[in-house]
Amino acid sequence: MNTTLQSEASPHLLWINHFAVTPSDGGGTRHFELARELTCRNWHVTIAASDFHLHTRGYTRRPSAAAREPITEQIDGVDFLWLWAAPYESNNWRRARNWLSFQRSLARWHPTESPPDVIIGSSPHLFAALAGYRMARRLRVPFLFEVRDLWPESLLAAGGSKGPAYLVLGAIARHLYKRAQRVIVVTRGMVQHLEHRGVPHEKLIYLPNGADTETFVPHARSRGPFTLIYAGAHGPANGLDTVLDAAELLNDQPIRLLLVGDGPSKSELRAKAERRELANVEFLDPVPKSAMPALLSSADAGLMVLRNAPLFSYGVSPNKLFDYLAAGLPVACNVPGEVATLLHRSGAGEQARDSSADALADAIVRIAMRSPRERERMGTSGREWVAREHSRPVLGKRLDRALRDVMKTRS
Repeated sequence: MNTTLQSEASPHLLWINHFAVTPSDGGGTRHFELARELTCRNWHVTIAASDFHLHTRGYTRRPSAAAREPITEQIDGVDFLWLWAAPYESNNWRRARNWLSFQRSLARWHPTESPPDVIIGSSPHLFAALAGYRMARRLRVPFLFEVRDLWPESLLAAGGSKGPAYLVLGAIARHLYKRAQRVIVVTRGMVQHLEHRGVPHEKLIYLPNGADTETFVPHARSRGPFTLIYAGAHGPANGLDTVLDAAELLNDQPIRLLLVGDGPSKSELRAKAERRELANVEFLDPVPKSAMPALLSSADAGLMVLRNAPLFSYGVSPNKLFDYLAAGLPVACNVPGEVATLLHRSGAGEQARDSSADALADAIVRIAMRSPRERERMGTSGREWVAREHSRPVLGKRLDRALRDVMKTRS
């Protein structure tokens, strides 16, 4: 009886995201920031993740791969459950082993106190979400499937083919769409895409990415070369080869491109920049999310780029874009479709006419040629738009309402 009353007073959400991080780690903090908002609305939130970091390829909490026990930690009222996943260095079969080992760790974990009242499984990959669904079925609680990366479509966007892996991932995705009580999506284009795939409209919840606008404080830019910053993953899907091509076109301009982050393509990109003697490109190591406001304050504009792939016109909601805007930065962008529409609504961007290096260089020059007052106006417009449409309190309130509706339906 007491357990029921406590559950009604403070429902427990288990949010599963293999790659969730805290502000002290490098990477997107969507889940932590939304979980913190939920705790302000009387939720108990546990985030289940692996402490094997996606970019650094090392453990952040346990001493080595031999230590496999779950680790618990609480940060700002949010509980983290750090589960073991197998280490890997390059994107070969060991990365798939990392995914599957996290799934097994999650399947073996059994809550001994305060079992969850509702579970969300997030889809950086599908196996963690599948384990979340199975846990929800075992505990007889609602399950929501959060689609942040569309599978198997993301396989093609990263340069893969329609082989056996494509078919298996497609089958798992269809299973989760069908079995989940609700499907959370991060773009409006995903809503239309999944409706075409047969997911009922009333089952879909639009919960885009956003930013903590209180964390980012715009600063006056220092003198020196006009600096654009890219802060994010350096992988095949990120389109940073185009940035190097644009940098070569801009070599005689007082413009600097700062690439911050890590990923499987970084060493190759760095080598290409050195061979081509691109003195206007600088690579920096990834920084914790807590250091991102200070880093962005050193730039004049943000750089939003992706590889030219059909999926990216409707199926991505980049965290970096909202961080740039929250920091008061105008943005040069080469991503068409929904990302371009968001940037247009913010009033803070210059959109490349196409995916070519020429077009990106032109968009960069257009921002650089604006007066400081014009760029400040663009930055203010973007920051106000994020606070109004994509701040964490706005999104947290939307998620709170959706979760309570699901629980009410089940009761």
